[in-house]
Amino acid sequence: MDATPRPACPAFFVALFLTLHACTPKLEADQPPMPDDYKAVSLRSEAYMTAMPELVGQVVDAAVKWAVDGPEPDEPWLQGAMVAHDKEHQIISVDFGNGGAWAGDVWRSGLLLITYTDLRLVDEATYRISFVNFKIDHVLVEGDFSLTYRSKGALTERKYEVRWEQGRFTWPDGTYATRQLNQIRTIRLAHLPMHNEYSWEGVASGVNRHGYEYSSIITEQLSFRLTCLVVGKVFPSYGKVESTMKGVSFIVDYGEGECDNDVRVTINGEISTMQLSSNF
Repeated sequence: MDATPRPACPAFFVALFLTLHACTPKLEADQPPMPDDYKAVSLRSEAYMTAMPELVGQVVDAAVKWAVDGPEPDEPWLQGAMVAHDKEHQIISVDFGNGGAWAGDVWRSGLLLITYTDLRLVDEATYRISFVNFKIDHVLVEGDFSLTYRSKGALTERKYEVRWEQGRFTWPDGTYATRQLNQIRTIRLAHLPMHNEYSWEGVASGVNRHGYEYSSIITEQLSFRLTCLVVGKVFPSYGKVESTMKGVSFIVDYGEGECDNDVRVTINGEISTMQLSSNF
């Protein structure tokens, strides 16, 4: 009998976060503090980078299902894309071409190449994603993204180890942020697929759009609801992320399950609310 997989150990992510934080240069006394307008941009960029792995994961899920079961009418994640399956080389391509709007007017363009080791839900099955001029709402996405299945024997949920190496997001104004990510994505299966939930835990680090190094940890498991995602509410429905950069502490609280873009923000102890836009 297969053993039930153990959930990811929170202590592991805390230890990894502390390691990342320890390696981040401390604010020198003669350096000016981060300007307030930088804080707003940093928060929106962090929210974008938090949402992006799930948006990519949804396309991968849909493409793999397409490869196994064949095309499904009105599949929102593949809308407007040309999908092809090279069985010999075990590659699924999802080509959005010059682009088109998805739910909530979120724009996608470019090509995803998904190289897989196995299409079945077997332990260690890995999907490696290459981005070829791939953009979401005109933000260029790059890096080495992978999902590895970690739920051998599970019936009601699926777990994937997600890594994003050399991740980079370039906005139309030329500014960019980088991302290194090591997280666990859990799909909790409902009776109806539309009610599935997608949860995340783990850590990330990189350099933000202003050139400041940051590190972040998910302190309360983030959750995306499919019923929210398909209407263009692309940010987590609930959960918390804590980030630090240039001596500033950010805590972003995504709420308690509502399909909205409102977040509660704590910056160095000061609390405010902000409305995020899916137009990144």
